[in-house]
Amino acid sequence: MKYPSLLSSLAMGLLAWQAQSATQQNAAVSVPVERTTLPTSHRFALDAAVWRNPARSLLMVAAGEGGLEVHDLAGQRVATFADVEVGFVEVPDRPALLEALNKLVLVSDQRAGAIRAYRFDATSRRLHEVATQPLAINDEITGLCSYVSPLTNKLYVFVATGQGQLEQWELFAQAQQVGGRLVRRIAAGKGVGHCAVDDARRRVYFSEESVGIWSVAAEPESDTAREAFDLVAPRGGIGEEVKGVAVSRANGSAFLIARDADGFIVYNLADGSPHRVQLGAPKQIGDAEGLTIVGESLGAAFPTGLLIVADEDAGDYKLVSLSTLTTSLGSAVAQSAAVKDEFIPGAVLPAAETEPVPSFGDAADDPAIWVDRQDPSRSVVIATDKKLGLNVYDLAGKLIHSVTDGRMNNVDVRDGFAFGGHPITLVAATNRTRKSISLYRYDAQARQLQALPGGDLATGFDDPYGLCMYRSANNGAYYVFANDSADGRVRQWKISVKNGKLAGELVREIAVGSQAEGCAADDELGHLYVAEEDVALWKYSAEPRDGSRRTAIDTVGKGHLTDDIEGVSIYYGANGTGYVIASNQGEDNYAVYRREGSNEYLGKFAVVANSEAGIDGASETDGLDIVSAPLGERFPEGLLVVQDGRNLMPAERQNFKYVSWQDALRSLRK
Repeated sequence: MKYPSLLSSLAMGLLAWQAQSATQQNAAVSVPVERTTLPTSHRFALDAAVWRNPARSLLMVAAGEGGLEVHDLAGQRVATFADVEVGFVEVPDRPALLEALNKLVLVSDQRAGAIRAYRFDATSRRLHEVATQPLAINDEITGLCSYVSPLTNKLYVFVATGQGQLEQWELFAQAQQVGGRLVRRIAAGKGVGHCAVDDARRRVYFSEESVGIWSVAAEPESDTAREAFDLVAPRGGIGEEVKGVAVSRANGSAFLIARDADGFIVYNLADGSPHRVQLGAPKQIGDAEGLTIVGESLGAAFPTGLLIVADEDAGDYKLVSLSTLTTSLGSAVAQSAAVKDEFIPGAVLPAAETEPVPSFGDAADDPAIWVDRQDPSRSVVIATDKKLGLNVYDLAGKLIHSVTDGRMNNVDVRDGFAFGGHPITLVAATNRTRKSISLYRYDAQARQLQALPGGDLATGFDDPYGLCMYRSANNGAYYVFANDSADGRVRQWKISVKNGKLAGELVREIAVGSQAEGCAADDELGHLYVAEEDVALWKYSAEPRDGSRRTAIDTVGKGHLTDDIEGVSIYYGANGTGYVIASNQGEDNYAVYRREGSNEYLGKFAVVANSEAGIDGASETDGLDIVSAPLGERFPEGLLVVQDGRNLMPAERQNFKYVSWQDALRSLRK
């Protein structure tokens, strides 16, 4: 279990102390203003962007009721578009973007409370609206910034609103136009305003005027919890209030610059250390609002980039050479380029998804796939609703059966168990209501779960949690492993039939060390994999006589995993080959290892939104399962099913995503 509020408070306190002491100790560095634009027609200056062109780059500046103005780099006005009251402007310009989306001119329509998208023609100096319809924010717009995901190369915009929300929208090409869809809303604080994105670290930074600077993960499937970057005094080093923020990754540095009541602060992104900066002569810049940084060459005038400061008092925009700024800061940001970027896993699209589980909240948890060898199209996914019971879904994700026998947490399935003189498909699940293991028969003809005599085995646990099944290749015996949520103890029962009823014999107990849940047993090789959530992925023998000897396959922190490690499953290949897959929940991705030998680490992938199919990605995954059997055209080399802890676009109750293993394997990235 994590304690985010406590950890956040401690982190905020430490960060605030560091920021306050550092800004007090560092004298302000003086950096000249290179040029100043003409005041806008209504003497309004709030935000600006650069439309880059090899021949002649231009400034797109917000002019309020005067609309959008275009200025050249000498500061002269060359065009005006007065149809929309513009408060904020953004020009996404990234090599990874589709041509249809690159260098769009995005502006906030302050009257309508919407975002409009235009294409700019440099020859005619005209704007052409290309959005199928404006993004309807339906609120006062107080900030705008763009993000291009290094995971998917998709374009997103973040829009700050008067009601204290940070809305994230996806923009996409639609025929010859541009469409948009709302992805999520993030609670950002009533005074949320300017924002800036660090694509490399996949984080968005935003100002809450009287509180401070916050950051939140920019990927749509990420946790929406915000983290304090620096706070207003006395809790931090910001003077009275904060307005504009901008991020730079250029000239061998990585930093964030912000405007507060005392001037400007540059933060080294490697360690968060702040440094005061004096831009221009004293009183040359009035009450500054938006800050914009372009880190690429803009010709002879600004060969290494540009910082633009919106001067609200003067109604104009001040231009500062980025190279002059970084040179003046010197060692303060010289090492900041060493800041560690987030690892970018591969990306795979889900092919299908289940209907949402009936229960609200954190309910869906663990799936188990049953393969119909006679007719693979009739294969099913049996999955838990830990507030209700078990659900059975077909390969299209349609719910076809449910049992409401208690709060089922984890589930597994094995064929061939002898009962009543016939082989049956045995399904086992941890039942937290009864503190037991519930056992069922899956009836393939009826496509239903059926209760079995004696099919409720006491565990002796206060809270039975994780579960997996094992069929021994040595003696053909069937076993169930289950663990307790509190201390990670794993118990192993041998399942048999006595007097026409199921019976469980406790044959082993393993002390894992701390909380564990996910587990998977390899029926052919005799291995048991257990995920100790905050520590490691362990490999034991699955045979009951082999004790507690174990090997760490991978670890949290120094290894490739981030707490929590959750679901584990095995892909059976030929001759003992295949894969072991683990839910790396702390990063919203999945780690893959070789099944054979010493379980070599192969890489990670994330399940991202399949926008064309209307299926969102998967995140905060608890349980997962995989089979290698071909299950039709969509799953020719097997099916991976993962629980989705945040079911977005639209926001619904939790469910499970279906992924083609062929696609996942191709996407792996180390």
